[in-house]
Amino acid sequence: MKIKYRIAVLFTLVVSFILLLLCASIFYFSNLNRAFSFRERIKNRAVTTVSLLFKVSGINPNLLKRIDEITQISLDQKSFQIFNKAGNVVYSYADENVTPVPINSNILLKAKEKGTYFFAYDGRDVVAVNYTVGDNSYIVVGAAFDKDGFQKLDELKLILLFSFIIGVLITFLSGLIFSERIVHPIQKITKEVKEISSQNLSRRIDLKEPKDELYQLSFTFNDLMNRLQESFEIQRRFIANASHELSTPLTAISSQLEITMQNERTVDEYKSVISSVYDDVKNLNQLTRSLLEIAKASGTSDGIELSLVRIDELLMRLPVELRKTNAVYYVQLHFATFPENEDKLLVFGNPDLLFSAIKNIVTNACKYSPNHTANVSLSFSDYELYIIVKDNGPGISQKDLDLIFQPFYRGEEAESKHGFGLGLPLALRIIKMHKGNITINSTVGQGSQFTIVLPIGRSFHLI
Repeated sequence: MKIKYRIAVLFTLVVSFILLLLCASIFYFSNLNRAFSFRERIKNRAVTTVSLLFKVSGINPNLLKRIDEITQISLDQKSFQIFNKAGNVVYSYADENVTPVPINSNILLKAKEKGTYFFAYDGRDVVAVNYTVGDNSYIVVGAAFDKDGFQKLDELKLILLFSFIIGVLITFLSGLIFSERIVHPIQKITKEVKEISSQNLSRRIDLKEPKDELYQLSFTFNDLMNRLQESFEIQRRFIANASHELSTPLTAISSQLEITMQNERTVDEYKSVISSVYDDVKNLNQLTRSLLEIAKASGTSDGIELSLVRIDELLMRLPVELRKTNAVYYVQLHFATFPENEDKLLVFGNPDLLFSAIKNIVTNACKYSPNHTANVSLSFSDYELYIIVKDNGPGISQKDLDLIFQPFYRGEEAESKHGFGLGLPLALRIIKMHKGNITINSTVGQGSQFTIVLPIGRSFHLI
């Protein structure tokens, strides 16, 4: 069932229940009012009867019966009985074909105790009234059938039933209109979403006031599409750049081998070609390994073995490892202040991946510094630690800062340096996997400062 019909049906059910409750309440209280009014009429007539019998001179039971017969008060199937203290009937009247209500001592006793006692008998309303004349007390019992009252209740029942049916129909129709107006923006959003494809990722949903839940839904979807489009663009550029970077050494290798095989060569010439091919293969191997590391770091940390890693011990490995990479690289570690609580030195992560990310950034600092020196220091806050890597290189322009973490992107200053432009993107992805971040503060001509932010171990799962 479509949502607009579900809304209409639900709306109709709720309003129908309210209408039914309202109609039932009207009928119930109307019936109570009918019973109260009619019983008061019977009571008044009963009191009038007993007053005429005992307070008006010249009135005897026969004359009173005659008066009851010709009275035009609309009491149907009426009967009246007067009992003395002993419980004997001193007066009795009943309409034609009407049997007086049988009265027992229990009813007379209740009338004496309460003064007025109401009950029903055979569809008729009955009232028993305790009436005192001088030293004598009497119980007068009056009964009648409220023909007019029940007839009006039947008419009211038909009116309420008709009103209920019409109300339900009107509610359902208005519910359809109401739900159509609610669902229309959703249908519009659905139509616009269907027009978005991988070839048309720039299409967005129109945002219109008011800023309600549908506005938030559209805004969230547009934000999602922005991220998807950015991911597609990154993927497209990555594939294009990876294809180019892979094809370059492969083309060089095949060209050199093809030229070499065309003619006989000397041993030295073969050695030269093999040496050149070997260099290209090493570059190709390094590039492939970097691409695999990028792919490995593109997911989440769910499938990676994580443990508590002491970050100062990780940083102490840098000088030796960087020397192995290049003998001229030098790393200066600055651990001027340590936290009183050594737990702040612990981060939750994969030690190999974290070391690889930090090493890539420190390697870049050594590579671009004139003295090939990188300064590494630590600082702490309540929930995070900061690894600060400084160099005194040429700095990074604002234009390059916006693109430096894109795979294969290399700034103007990097053109003269060997590399593939994968170190920083790989480092950022690894740090992101560990719920951290990397910020850059750089001044052209003065150097750059990379700050790696990582949550300390005890706050890792709170992020």
